[in-house]
Amino acid sequence: MTPRTGPGRLRLRPLAVAASLFGLVRALVAADASALVFWQDNVTNTTSDGGRLSAWTVAVNAADEWRQPLALNDALYYGGEVAGDACLSYPRLDQLSAGPKLALVHKFGLGAYAPLLRLDAAVAGISARQSMRSGWTERMSLGWSRRFTEALQLGLGGEWVRTDTHASIFSTTSAGLAADATYDFTDVWRGKIHLGWRNGDVVSYYRAVWTYWGWQPAGYYGSSGGYDYGSGGRPVDTFDEPYLAYRLRAHTWSVGAALSPAIGPNTSLVFSCEFAQTENADSRYLNQVVSAGVAHRF
Repeated sequence: MTPRTGPGRLRLRPLAVAASLFGLVRALVAADASALVFWQDNVTNTTSDGGRLSAWTVAVNAADEWRQPLALNDALYYGGEVAGDACLSYPRLDQLSAGPKLALVHKFGLGAYAPLLRLDAAVAGISARQSMRSGWTERMSLGWSRRFTEALQLGLGGEWVRTDTHASIFSTTSAGLAADATYDFTDVWRGKIHLGWRNGDVVSYYRAVWTYWGWQPAGYYGSSGGYDYGSGGRPVDTFDEPYLAYRLRAHTWSVGAALSPAIGPNTSLVFSCEFAQTENADSRYLNQVVSAGVAHRF
């Protein structure tokens, strides 16, 4: 008996093809979104004499990623990312960034316990409330990770970041290393410990006063008791009082911890804290960041 090929059957074929393509897209696309509220005790990145200010900020992030197999153990990932920061305490720090990203991933073997090596590259345009902070950022990173047991996963990585802005004082370049340990206590609770090191440019602020010679660091008489804030600062109106912005070379050590309980199949809460110390040959300053938020994987 010859199968039917009439109009009714033909109409079903595009639907079957569309359903197959939708399943393929779902298999190749990953998308994540998160929203965090965090408090930083030293948003001015300065010493105790320089006028430390704390701030509350809301940060949102959304990213998608397509997977293109290259070989049995190799794959190409490509997609994009959008991120935004809204500083509730000092709105002139608000900014939005968006851009494409690309990654090459190699898996050393088969199974859940095989190590992964991932090379990432990304570029993003920055639109800031203060136009002098707008520009571009480029980022490259190399990371290795491996699951040792059903509960324990370790990761090591390095990163290079360059930011070019309209005002050169905010253009920075840095490189860093990081180590992470993630542990699943139960099917619901996950913990993470992070250690980091960064070397490069930082933007630091110092409270300013108007003098006969122009804007000068407050209380500066040849030495600020810390970094050399005597010259080269740019006056900014970012905060509620006058500050000078400086670009300095320094290195930073950081340690952090996070706890993430799952509240759904693809949704979890995130609670984290981080402590960082930044220093160079002259002095140092400290930062503490505490955050809470929600993350969802589509």
